Amino acid sequence: MPADFSEYVNLTIFDKEPGDIYRDSIEIARLSLPEFNLRVGTPEDAIFQAMAYVSALNVASINRLPDRLMAGIVGMMGFSRQEAVPAEIDVVITVGDLAGGVIPEGTVFTYDAVFEDEAIQYAFTTTSATTVPPSESEYELPYATITVQAIEGGVIPPIGSGVELNIISSGTDIASAITATPSNFANGLNADTDQDYLSRASTYLRSLTSALAKASQVDAYVLTQYPGVIGRVKTFDLTNGDDNGGDITLNRVYPIENTYLQDNIATIELNAPHLYVSGDTVRIELSGASASASAIYEGEFEIDNTAETLIVFPRVASNQASAQLTGSVFAGEDIAGYVTIFAYGQNRFLTQIEKDDILADVINRSIAGLRFFILDPTLVTLEVSGTVSLNDDYDATTVQDAINNALIEYLSPATFPMSFDRVRQSQIVSIISNIPGVLYVNSLTLTPTGQNWLPKIDDDIIFKNKGTLPVLSVGDIGITYQIVAVE
Repeated sequence: MPADFSEYVNLTIFDKEPGDIYRDSIEIARLSLPEFNLRVGTPEDAIFQAMAYVSALNVASINRLPDRLMAGIVGMMGFSRQEAVPAEIDVVITVGDLAGGVIPEGTVFTYDAVFEDEAIQYAFTTTSATTVPPSESEYELPYATITVQAIEGGVIPPIGSGVELNIISSGTDIASAITATPSNFANGLNADTDQDYLSRASTYLRSLTSALAKASQVDAYVLTQYPGVIGRVKTFDLTNGDDNGGDITLNRVYPIENTYLQDNIATIELNAPHLYVSGDTVRIELSGASASASAIYEGEFEIDNTAETLIVFPRVASNQASAQLTGSVFAGEDIAGYVTIFAYGQNRFLTQIEKDDILADVINRSIAGLRFFILDPTLVTLEVSGTVSLNDDYDATTVQDAINNALIEYLSPATFPMSFDRVRQSQIVSIISNIPGVLYVNSLTLTPTGQNWLPKIDDDIIFKNKGTLPVLSVGDIGITYQIVAVE
């Protein structure tokens, strides 16, 4: 018969607090000595309190999983901690001798950056020796393009083209070091903090299954298997991401109020302002309609034009008078058997090779019958305008810069939550209100710009497609500031 370990294994968490231990100890003492009365301030009370404190420390130690033990467990299961990766950039190095020369390994350059009025210096070094060929002209010094690597790992401010670096190493005969055009700057990766490591490890453990079947499993698998490539990922079940005939728009359903047809143009009136746009492919379904009405209006159509409660599309048929019909209009419907992954790299789009490799890996790990697609997220732009009152005790320029930085950071592809289907006005108001120096937000308006937005009905603005991320620049922020004296 199988061994029974039930008397040895108990996974119930024992988390007694010092106060609980102290009171339980008094109750146990009264079982042996009913007349026992512990008075505060006596030596006996001090002994009981000290015993309760030491016991609580033991309880905490019992419940704590040692860091090395956890690292060993997940390490044996194939998961490793993300170490810091240094940034790299191409630099055009010019030497002062027409005969050329050799740039030795370990030559050091620095880049000076300013962040919030604080000067920060980042050091770069050559990773191998490079020969600079002689100049072909006596009027031009010889040069070579070399990839240099940051000495310390982690994310640093982006460095553009044509930026001059400081030459630190002596005796190299280097005349100048300027970032190339294009600079091919590749940012580094920060090392996992303890919290990041725990989060990624638990995500990895959730992804360990014989087959991928759910969107959450795909997200966990991709994030843990490609940490240096994938920055953001969101998978949607029941979504056909095929470029030919697929549909990644948000699911929208509206009841029908009236229909009519005039000069081969069909018009459907809905019972409320809708979220359809020109070019949407919709499916119309009627209930209890006549055979002639069903033949005209039912089916899939591409919307040609819209109004607040109307959608219009071409339909070749005899004119039909206005008629009240029961039914619904559908767009962005769920499609069984299809899964679409929206993946974004480390502040960049993935290359086609990277997407093909990830897609092939996911398909090999998935259950039979599912069709997978991998797409870039849709990037959309918007404008933020309004009026904000500032406290005159704070420097207005500093507060305004803080507001701009906070909005740009939140409304960026690198940080905006991929699970959101809209940009909420209340969230933007909250971000601005929490910045020191802001008294209150008088008004705030979000305005969608460009394509891939749904019609604006209320204060929020809604994405048209799944897997959409916003992009905001300083020029898109039009906030007016009022300085208010606070007594």
